[in-house]
Amino acid sequence: MKSLLKLIIVFALLPLATTTSAKKTNSLVQRVEPLSWWVGMQNPNLQIMLYGTNIASADFAVNYTGVSIDKVELTDNPNYVFLYLKIDKTAQAGKLAINMRLGKQKQQISYELKARPDNSANRSSFTTADVIYLLMPDRFANGNTTNDSPKNYVQGVNRDDRAARHGGDLDGIISKVPYLANLGVTALWTTPLFENNDSMYSYHHYACSDYYKIDSRFGTNADYQRLAQTCHANGLKLIIDIVPNHCSVHHWWMKDKPDKNWLNEWPTYTATNYRMSTWTDPHASKADLQKMTKGWFSTNMPDFNLNNKLVFDYLTQVYIYWMEYAGIDGVRVDTYPYSDIKLAAQFIQTIRNEYPNMNIVGECWADSPSEIAYFQSGNNNKDGFDSRLPSVMDFSLVKALSAALNEEEGWSTGMSRLYEHFAKDFVYANTNNVMNFLDNHDLERFSTVVDGDVAKFKMALSILMTVRGYPQIYAGTEIMHTGAKGSYEGYRFDFPGGWATDARNAFTAEGRKAVENDIFNYTKKLLDYRKRTPALQHGKMMQFIPQDGVYVYFRYTNDQKIMVVVNNNGTSKPLELDRFKEIIHSSASALNIINGETLNLQRSLEIPSKSALVLELK
Repeated sequence: MKSLLKLIIVFALLPLATTTSAKKTNSLVQRVEPLSWWVGMQNPNLQIMLYGTNIASADFAVNYTGVSIDKVELTDNPNYVFLYLKIDKTAQAGKLAINMRLGKQKQQISYELKARPDNSANRSSFTTADVIYLLMPDRFANGNTTNDSPKNYVQGVNRDDRAARHGGDLDGIISKVPYLANLGVTALWTTPLFENNDSMYSYHHYACSDYYKIDSRFGTNADYQRLAQTCHANGLKLIIDIVPNHCSVHHWWMKDKPDKNWLNEWPTYTATNYRMSTWTDPHASKADLQKMTKGWFSTNMPDFNLNNKLVFDYLTQVYIYWMEYAGIDGVRVDTYPYSDIKLAAQFIQTIRNEYPNMNIVGECWADSPSEIAYFQSGNNNKDGFDSRLPSVMDFSLVKALSAALNEEEGWSTGMSRLYEHFAKDFVYANTNNVMNFLDNHDLERFSTVVDGDVAKFKMALSILMTVRGYPQIYAGTEIMHTGAKGSYEGYRFDFPGGWATDARNAFTAEGRKAVENDIFNYTKKLLDYRKRTPALQHGKMMQFIPQDGVYVYFRYTNDQKIMVVVNNNGTSKPLELDRFKEIIHSSASALNIINGETLNLQRSLEIPSKSALVLELK
């Protein structure tokens, strides 16, 4: 890569509309990215990637008040130019002309600078008061069957194949937003929606083939904007899933890479070792760490070289573009530790520079709290590393819950698993800004973990909604949706009723089975209660060592106390309350928030078998 500052000369050129397609045209430039931008951004420098045959030797000029060419970056590929524009505070919204001359050929590219919505930079984000609903768009609901199998896509719909596309789309999600609002969730996280024109598992969309296009099988760019608007109109926030580590082997630029150093490449295919512990291991070898960060996630997911400034700028702009375009309220970062984490931290900080209040949760998949906490911003790591991630996902809680509910009670088994898990919270910089979950699109369905045991499932739901941190539920958890062991596709069954041809519609009470309605109503009761309960949203937590298979903990503020009692035994158990006087104090009664019963705290409580009581002290 070399830098070249071109002479700024205004040419009288014929206007030509910008195309975002890589198809051959009579234009010198066949692709311009980003599609547009905004005035008033914190970072005044905008990278515009131009693609066309041998355009590297062209001259460029811009004549627009407040906008100037800062530099022109070239690579070893003559078909790319990275034009950096400086947009100062005097620039107004409008269409500027990028004038280009290549020999005797001329082109004028019309490029729009938009006005930002009021207070866009300071928008609010999701917080510990929220409950997040995760869904995979292809497996949730099909609202438009006409886009199921469009032309120019490798895969169309085949619901008979778990690994194929099933047809869920943005129209389907939009139609169910009122359902989500009624359920009681307050934020929506969808897995990625960008084009993924791949022959392998294209339904999951973690291998992008065009960063500035919503996959046509989901809908249009405008449909994504409409989803955000619909969420906001129904009181939900929208979270974008970002993937800074890799793209698709079928991305349009893979046939003509922008730069020889665009990707991390090896003499022969080399996969990552998937060992994020190499970052925290004080004894780790350089070879293992290099393989972790530069190995490919899979054969169809090329690994980005974020050390290349052009790649770094391109990708950060991609996600800022969509956050500004759609009005996004939060960010989830996929496979954070698979990149060079110092660059990943800079990546996240670039986003936070534009949106200072933005909450960003990172996927840092490890089994131990200490490894996960290493990646939460503000942690006092020995090596001085700060991820810039305000929030992290608590994968270790999933493991603890699974063991706690399925083991026999003992000194270190059963409910002690949960006690010991939360006893390690000292490693976190902010224990409340931790995402809790029972399952997600990469994990076994929790209904399968407890082998369909309704009592255990309700216990897990109660714990999820009341411990420190904030909850995320996976589409179908609210009806104890089933799964199958042994493969990712077994965790990603379609939501029943999301397709007009489905035998029943579990989005409605009439279409749900009796046990599904029981779980749905139980979940909704917990969600509705959490929405109006500050102690569960940001209160402190006090726990007591489990005794005889009964685990007790409290969430509390100065004005409110919530007591949670979990009985993991097959029989009911009496609970003497004197042990908890330091927090119960003079409270004489408590309200059972599930059944509305008032319990007397002046005597022992009888705790039903395999149950969790959520009690508000009076």
